[in-house]
Amino acid sequence: MEKRKRRKPLLITGIVLVSIIGVLLLTVGSYLIYVIADYSRIGDIELVVNNNQTVKLDESQIGTKEFSISSYNIGFGAYEREYSFFMDTSVFKDEYVESQGKRENTGAKSHAFGKENVLTNTYGAYDTMIKQGDLDFLLYQEVDTSSTRSFKVDQYEIGNEKHANYGNLFGVNYHSSYLMYPFHEPIGQSNSGISTYAKYNVSNAKRYEFKITDSFFGKFFDLDRSFTIAEFAISGSEKKLFIINVHMSAYDENGVVRKIQLEQLKEVYQEVRDIDGKDNYVIVGGDFNHDLLIDDPRPEAADYKANFNQQETDGLVMDWYNYLRLDPSKHGQTTTNVWGEEEVYSYDFLDTDIKPAGPTNLPTCRDASIPFADANKNNIIDNFMVTIDGFLVSSNIEVLDVTTIGSGPGLQKEPLLEDDGLIYGKGFVYSDHNPVVMNFKLAA
Repeated sequence: MEKRKRRKPLLITGIVLVSIIGVLLLTVGSYLIYVIADYSRIGDIELVVNNNQTVKLDESQIGTKEFSISSYNIGFGAYEREYSFFMDTSVFKDEYVESQGKRENTGAKSHAFGKENVLTNTYGAYDTMIKQGDLDFLLYQEVDTSSTRSFKVDQYEIGNEKHANYGNLFGVNYHSSYLMYPFHEPIGQSNSGISTYAKYNVSNAKRYEFKITDSFFGKFFDLDRSFTIAEFAISGSEKKLFIINVHMSAYDENGVVRKIQLEQLKEVYQEVRDIDGKDNYVIVGGDFNHDLLIDDPRPEAADYKANFNQQETDGLVMDWYNYLRLDPSKHGQTTTNVWGEEEVYSYDFLDTDIKPAGPTNLPTCRDASIPFADANKNNIIDNFMVTIDGFLVSSNIEVLDVTTIGSGPGLQKEPLLEDDGLIYGKGFVYSDHNPVVMNFKLAA
């Protein structure tokens, strides 16, 4: 009898444990089924142009009028200077480990700090661009419409209010089920995209799907990458202007996926460049997630190259760092790349007439594994900074200037730290990206 009595509690304990495990497995299984069943890609679709303007580009403006275009990844309103992102990792260079008190860094957050922060950063980003004057075209990336991470703030709607005198179009670039990762702060449900604003009539607009990772789990976190094309007819001319807004994949070690995306972009570029054999004008702008300057053959890129990787974190060990091969004169030669490895140089836009137009005055993106700071106060910024935002243009676009805009109050006047006043003009006040503005002409 005593043995039977002892077995009974053990049996009950076993049943409880099996039940708990069963419930957990059922919950996890149900969640995985939900995520997999809910997963979809949008594909290539026509886009609606809202508030489309009636004024058209005109042949008389070719070779005479100065146009302006901007690009700004607003980072879903989260990336103020104190913000770090959970997917970003970095290491300090050997000479800074002691003063920093650590070697490795991992970002902390998947959500913005709060709804008010999102609103402040979103309005601040748009106001920064409004301060640039009456720009003709504006491109934005990482614009959330209804996401857990940005507290459901509709940043696209705010952009439409701020740019009420522009036509606008929006391409979804990130839509996901409720993702339970990271466990300390699940990223949740996401709806985000890229928006384009134009003072001139858009005759046609399309969203094209980028290829993404084929990893079973990776595809759920690699967004639904896309690019949009806005087509502008030019009255009195058979030529057209095409503006392509891109946000390419990140967290892609060795740039494998981004290389495939570049091939897609190249194909579409060639298609619109040569429609009807009319020598059309093409501008590709946005967040390329590739360094636009380290292999830029322009003489003005020399200072950027000299100062590359001069921050305390080591950019060359970050798995998201890659760069565009933009010097056609090196194609086919054996060269040493930025990692010190020998490679056969392959010009990324072979058989096209693309020219790089990346800004050389200030970096456009910061490492977000740590807050933007000089924590050990040695007058050297801790974060790796790089220029991955800018433009690629057809040879018949005359680039007059292209500039990174510091994004703080008063523009390029904000100190790095409130009490030091030593390093200023680096921006990154409202996002982990700085905006870029290019002035250009349509060559005759």
